[in-house]
Amino acid sequence: MPDALDASRYEVPLAALIDAIESTEAASKWDKLHSAQERAVTALESRRAELNTLYERAVAPDTGWQEITQVAAMIGEWGRAAAEKLYPQIDALQRKLAAPGNDMPPEVRRARQESIKIAEGWLTLYCDIREKLLRLAAERRPADEVLRANPVQGEVDHEALSREFIGRFPKLRAALAK
Repeated sequence: MPDALDASRYEVPLAALIDAIESTEAASKWDKLHSAQERAVTALESRRAELNTLYERAVAPDTGWQEITQVAAMIGEWGRAAAEKLYPQIDALQRKLAAPGNDMPPEVRRARQESIKIAEGWLTLYCDIREKLLRLAAERRPADEVLRANPVQGEVDHEALSREFIGRFPKLRAALAK
């Protein structure tokens, strides 16, 4: 199992999608948005294949549960970083779509919905792979192994903690949005 995978090459398509989402107010920017969406989908599929390969290596019988847990933590960090960037954009797009008296053209509505779908796909990818790895680690962990929690050091960022919990529980987020 690798110590780390290069996540930086996936930040560019996500950054381009975020930038395009923010600048879609002018009609001339739609080509930029569609191009950014295509690049984000391509990068998402590439990342999915890479993480699935990583999971297949984790399934190998010689991979220990501690190692699997470390990789799951690393993927969780990537997911949190992506969520920090994407949730504000998702929320802004959802507000625009739900705004009363919104007379946006159907192609604009579809483009915004597609952007939300792509962004949520990135978040779901990290969450799903992390959960699969944690289940695998739990299956491999010896029954007599005692796990100990580490105390929190320093100040607790309650806003970030709330965002993390809301990110982990999409049904809760949807209920809060209503």
